[in-house]
Amino acid sequence: MRRRPNPDSEANIRRIDTRARAKKQTHGFQVHFLRGDRVVTKMFSDGLYGGKEGARRAARKFKRTILRRLPRRKFVGLG
Repeated sequence: MRRRPNPDSEANIRRIDTRARAKKQTHGFQVHFLRGDRVVTKMFSDGLYGGKEGARRAARKFKRTILRRLPRRKFVGLG
C-alpha cells in the first residue's frame, strides 16, 4: 500500500508527526536535500519553535539560507 504524503510537507521540507500511540512523540519539520557530495538534514521541532507555524517558518528560512551558500544543483541526464 502506498503511503500518502503529508499535506503539510513541501519541496525538501517534510512534516513529521508520529502516531498518537507511539511511546515517543515527534512533531516538526525536517529539511533534507543533496548538493554535490553534501547531504543537509535538520529537524525543526514544534516544541522548540513555538508550534507548527513557527517550526515551518524556521525550516523555510534555514532552507533559503543554506541553498544560497551551496553550489547550484547539477542535472545529469541521459542526453
